[in-house]
Amino acid sequence: MTRIALLAIRLYQRWISPTKGFSCAYRVHTGRSGCSELGYRAIRRYGLLGGADVLNVRLALCSDCHAERKAISSKRRAQLGSCDPPCDIPCDGKDARCLDGLCDCLDCVDCDWKKKTNDRPTRQQRRDHRQQVREQRTREKQREA
Repeated sequence: MTRIALLAIRLYQRWISPTKGFSCAYRVHTGRSGCSELGYRAIRRYGLLGGADVLNVRLALCSDCHAERKAISSKRRAQLGSCDPPCDIPCDGKDARCLDGLCDCLDCVDCDWKKKTNDRPTRQQRRDHRQQVREQRTREKQREA
């Protein structure tokens, strides 16, 4: 049974995961291995039932990360201006044959979309912030004791 579960995970990783268009939320948030990789290692190491328990905990964490990222991304998506056409479209007439009427409205397009994507903190900044919060909590606990 363990071999069948491991084979199913590998088939998922090889054929299904690359086509679904998104990654494990926990992996994206923390930079660690994804849920399917952790599930494979846990089942291989602890057996089917023990590995399923470990994977269940990880899937709960992944669900929390997904909910957090979804809330943030929905706010950001409204601010990104993703539907704005890029600012490097040539509008000199010769190259703009397929852009009928688009070049007329480019004057009102906000071209700072690249700056907007750089507003979010980097992975290292998020790690540093989490480390600072942990250290602050540790200091508070030491003061209480």
